[in-house]
Amino acid sequence: MACPQHHDSLLPSQGLLWLLLLGLGLLHFVSSSNCGRPPTYPSMELMGPFKYMYVLGDHVNYRCKPGFLSRPVFITLSVCGPSGKWTPVSMDACYKKSCDLQVDPVNGQVILLNKSYEFGTQIQFSCNDGFYLTGNEILHCLLNGSDVKWSGRAPVCEKVLCQPPPNIPNGGYSRHKDVFEYLEVVTYACHRSPGEEELSLVGDRRLYCLGKDLWSSPPPECKVVSCPHPVVPNGRQTAGFRVKHHYKARVKFECHQGFFLHGSDTVVCAADGTWQPPVPHCEDTPPPATSKVLHASRRSPNSTNSRSNQETSRSQRAKGWVPALSVVYVIGIMILCTCLYRFIRSKK
Repeated sequence: MACPQHHDSLLPSQGLLWLLLLGLGLLHFVSSSNCGRPPTYPSMELMGPFKYMYVLGDHVNYRCKPGFLSRPVFITLSVCGPSGKWTPVSMDACYKKSCDLQVDPVNGQVILLNKSYEFGTQIQFSCNDGFYLTGNEILHCLLNGSDVKWSGRAPVCEKVLCQPPPNIPNGGYSRHKDVFEYLEVVTYACHRSPGEEELSLVGDRRLYCLGKDLWSSPPPECKVVSCPHPVVPNGRQTAGFRVKHHYKARVKFECHQGFFLHGSDTVVCAADGTWQPPVPHCEDTPPPATSKVLHASRRSPNSTNSRSNQETSRSQRAKGWVPALSVVYVIGIMILCTCLYRFIRSKK
């Protein structure tokens, strides 16, 4: 009786073991058959409620996101497979919507920055010369509810016009008009009064209309500009002789024999009444060697090129004489052989 009792006491343990093994097998089977979260796509979204666990045979369907259109012939259904993976859907099932076509504005162009009008792209507008842009230069194709539209209205190109340029004291400009068109020019000049000091026009004489009320430069000034008479000890003035030196007057110098010029040989009267560059001076010693070396180095490439060209020319001429001398040499040998042959025959 002891043996059966011992056998009976083992049955619960064996049953528990078999149940545990069976549970692990089922767990493995169930886990290998389950699918995780369905994949996401930039152009599609899941339809219907979302579940946290999907089993073998479950399926989900996708639809196009706002801003995209559907292509019905492509697959949008995905099924949970036996390996725990979702069957793929077609990436071409949805395509981007496009904003309205934008035509070139009058006297301008539209530029496709992304080569299309699709959702998420942008376009840029520009105007022809003589016109300027009024409105947004760049428009974006944006989502508007479930549709797409441009971020603003298309701009327009308007004609460039300038208001008259400013008047200046003691001077004026030509061509007085109420409005000036693109690239029209005005020319300033200073008034001249007998007996008064000469006025110089400092700045740009000509101004051009370049943009909407935009002239090419600020207006010039009419003012007295006088530079002191330049004196160079041990030197003399060679050009630019005047009683008074006004704005932009140009003077040239040279040194007496035995002296060397330090500085520029030509100076100009600047707007602030000074000579630019400064007036040079003459000394009995030459300028620093650095300037001479620099001057020589500036000339050396030309000198080197000149010598190289001369040597190349002589080499080419010498090479040209070689074939000619060879021909003369051969002809001479032939004549000598002929004369020698005739001489020998005449002796016989």
